[in-house]
Amino acid sequence: MKNKKLLSLVLVLVLILGATPYFIGKKAQENIEAQAVKMSQVPGYAITLKDYDRGWFTSRATLTYGFDDHTLTILKGSDPEGDADDEEMDAATFEVLKQGLVFDITIAHGPVTFQNGINFAFLTLSGNLRDINHENYIAFKEESGITSLIDLFASVSYGGTTHITMDSPSFKATFPTKTGEELTLDFSGLTIDGTINANLDKYEASAQLDKFSLTSDTGGLIFNTMISHATGTKINDHIWAGKGMSSLSDFNFSAPEDVSLSLNNFTSEYEFDKESETALTFQGIFKLASLTVEDIDLKDFQLGFALNNLNLEALTDYVKSVTDLYQAPGEDKSSPEQTAAKIQVIATRTGENLIKGSPEFIINSFNFIMNDGFFESDGKLAINGDDLTNLLQLSDPVALNKRLTASANITFDKALAKAITTIAIKKQMAAGGVDIASMPAEQLDQMIEIQTSTALQAFIAQGYFIQDEEKYISHFDMRDGQRLINGKPLAIPGL
Repeated sequence: MKNKKLLSLVLVLVLILGATPYFIGKKAQENIEAQAVKMSQVPGYAITLKDYDRGWFTSRATLTYGFDDHTLTILKGSDPEGDADDEEMDAATFEVLKQGLVFDITIAHGPVTFQNGINFAFLTLSGNLRDINHENYIAFKEESGITSLIDLFASVSYGGTTHITMDSPSFKATFPTKTGEELTLDFSGLTIDGTINANLDKYEASAQLDKFSLTSDTGGLIFNTMISHATGTKINDHIWAGKGMSSLSDFNFSAPEDVSLSLNNFTSEYEFDKESETALTFQGIFKLASLTVEDIDLKDFQLGFALNNLNLEALTDYVKSVTDLYQAPGEDKSSPEQTAAKIQVIATRTGENLIKGSPEFIINSFNFIMNDGFFESDGKLAINGDDLTNLLQLSDPVALNKRLTASANITFDKALAKAITTIAIKKQMAAGGVDIASMPAEQLDQMIEIQTSTALQAFIAQGYFIQDEEKYISHFDMRDGQRLINGKPLAIPGL
């Protein structure tokens, strides 16, 4: 008796597990098509799902991601310049852009799938990038030996949360150039992960690239360890709040004639959120351990800033208006020239409404060390938009100055002033045909010292700087149409 009950239970489970994938497959097609439509609402881009072949346990389809028709029209309207070969290349490239990235995907229907292991999910999806019909890509694929440039895997949980992983394989390939040199491309592989909830109003995404280099016998560029992470929450149908970070361990660029650039340990962070029910705020900070360009050696660079009182209604209007412009039906689509003119009108309207919200730009820190000299500063710029009816009122310099409030604090040392003077003198002498290498070091140092000291003392005498032992300090303040430097009304060069 017990065996019969157990057998009956097993049969019921088999029937459920066997029948469920068919109904999930139907629902999955509806959900994937609906999400493709929503994601295509981003201006300039389009996701298309076609050739959907729904089966019982699995389905197959083609997914394309690329520019929308309006963007393609703008790209096609730009006339290619150059010889006939260049025009043919442009035509071939445009055809690739028109087709977009094409993925062949397989959708496995839940409640249990077996793609990339066992998954208890509503559905899973795997796919890879179809070969791009372009001679350069075909040659690249043969040289690198890869089977697919992009592989993707996605799963949708029973609750509707979607997780997506995209991988690009590592490869190393060498290509000839028109000059006869050989370019070597070394790519460590790229991984991108993303999660978006069922309501499509929250997301989390991250990416990592360990190495990318493009080098030749005469130079090249190298990126090492690039990492990024971001999260976002939808504020309304058009604006997303969010925060994120990115980092780059080092970047090197070199070219003929001793042109080079070296960057180490770059990081950035940002946060975009509601400041109030009617305003948004954007805060960011950039840090750089070192940057070397020719004779300039920067260290401990830091820029921290904030944009406050950003009118939410104005920014929403801008995004909505631009989106509507790009997604207009075929018969209502504008030419590239008309689109540019309409966007200019939208931008002007948005700028006016942003100013009416009295925005402010705050520099919390702008610091660096240059050739052993240091620079530190902070500041603020704000505009009072109360009772402003239109931007034409700001064309009057007096009216504009009365609405502007600005302040800045600057501190630096003599070593920084000498470093700047050194760069200026070397450029002047090189432009005059003077061989700096032939000049005795003591004579060059003396020239730099004299010019630096003379310039600093002149600025101190005029009241632009205040000397505090080894430091030079300046404070600028602008309020109610008055401009003060170190508490005194002085003319500001260039203003």
